[in-house]
Amino acid sequence: LTNLSNGHTINANEFQLRLKRAKNRPTPSHFHLPSAHNLHADNDDLQQTHDDDANNGELKKQVVIATKSTIDPQFRGGAAIGGDVAERTISAIVMLAAVTLLVQKFGQQGIIALILLSQTVMFHEACKTVSLGDTVRFPNGMKVQQWWWYLTVQLGTSLKYLNLAKNVELRAFGMAALSLVLGVVTMAHIGPDYFLPYLSKVASSHFALLFLVVQSSTWILTLQEFGTIWFFFPALLVIVNDTMAYVFGRLIGKNKLIPKLSPKKTKEGFWGAAISTVAVAAPLLRYLLGGDDIADLQRHAIAIALYVSIVSPFGGFLASAVKRTYGAKDFGAFIPGHGGAIDRLDCQIVTAPFVYFYLKQYLK
Repeated sequence: LTNLSNGHTINANEFQLRLKRAKNRPTPSHFHLPSAHNLHADNDDLQQTHDDDANNGELKKQVVIATKSTIDPQFRGGAAIGGDVAERTISAIVMLAAVTLLVQKFGQQGIIALILLSQTVMFHEACKTVSLGDTVRFPNGMKVQQWWWYLTVQLGTSLKYLNLAKNVELRAFGMAALSLVLGVVTMAHIGPDYFLPYLSKVASSHFALLFLVVQSSTWILTLQEFGTIWFFFPALLVIVNDTMAYVFGRLIGKNKLIPKLSPKKTKEGFWGAAISTVAVAAPLLRYLLGGDDIADLQRHAIAIALYVSIVSPFGGFLASAVKRTYGAKDFGAFIPGHGGAIDRLDCQIVTAPFVYFYLKQYLK
């Protein structure tokens, strides 16, 4: 949200927190909520001079407009949506061409480099989004700790799988032990008033590492043990599922699936996409294998398609919940027209570990 008088910006979640504090604070009888003049007492950055009711009413109107235009793309009008579609289409073509060139030029090593880049960008986006809800100012050492945790997890997962270092288990454990010591020392330094926000930051960072980095590291294992086809096959199924959910939702969608998390998702879109994904699984795998007979692999293709259709979308639902919690439309702008890396890979991440463990169990 942009302060109309001085240009300072805060996110929607922070505005609600300040408004709640202002409501609970003892005030003189002339105090009118949600007057921006009174919110000035809560934060010096939020300076307002709109004291009369007319100006306050206009301010509230502008806040509502700013909130809806930030969170709900449909509020911005058909022209803006049309521009978004064109931008998304162009960037999708560019991404596909870039990935194709990367694979042709560097093979598996190129894909692995792309995975490591994606992991780094996703963790950065997650930390940045969660920081929108910060109610205290953390010292610069907080970011150092977050990236130390990131390197620790990478050393025990992706970098270990790539055999880039020896004795990685002991090194990773040593880094984790040092993280414990530094965490306790930090809490002793900042004092009890900061324990809750600090521990919240620790919890959100570690959840991001588990959800984003640990799960996506199984892509590397799939590439190494089963080849590029089994990397691209589930990825394409996720794209099919996401696309068909949009198509069926726009054509026949009437019943909301989970309106409190993702208002645009419909039951018709969800099940229409599921049927389409399962139907296309076997032909798609046959095409990737160069037209070979896949009688022995057909059941595996369908099993992966079922997981992609029923479970993987919940990665996107979770991402939507996080964005709504912190008042963010997207996790970032890494991919023009699509948002951040998390916005494009949320369902892919949930799919990655299942594919690896399934293939390890059933594909000889």
